Amino acid sequence: MDNKILQEYISKRIRLLRLERGMTQEQLEEKADLGTNYVYKLENQSTNIKVKTLEKVMKALEVDFEGFFDISLIEENSDLSDLMMQIKELSSGQQDRIINALSVIIGEIKGK
Repeated sequence: MDNKILQEYISKRIRLLRLERGMTQEQLEEKADLGTNYVYKLENQSTNIKVKTLEKVMKALEVDFEGFFDISLIEENSDLSDLMMQIKELSSGQQDRIINALSVIIGEIKGK
């Protein structure tokens, strides 16, 4: 898996969960005991997050591992789980093509 994909997912997920909880970047930094502007850097992919820091952020956001990585959604839908397994078996380039195609399809379905 490309590290940038994981970094992008984590960045977007932190931002989404923070906003869902009505927290500012500063509030999350304070609650997770992070430095000034650290959440901004995370959300904008300007820095790589360490596992310990991710754990602190998850605790501050009051979300567990399954909730952060949306694992229950995959486990609940066997078709989605099967599709994910098939995609994992493909090369990185093939995975990128599928991700791009799915993004286009989802955008069209949503009417964007």
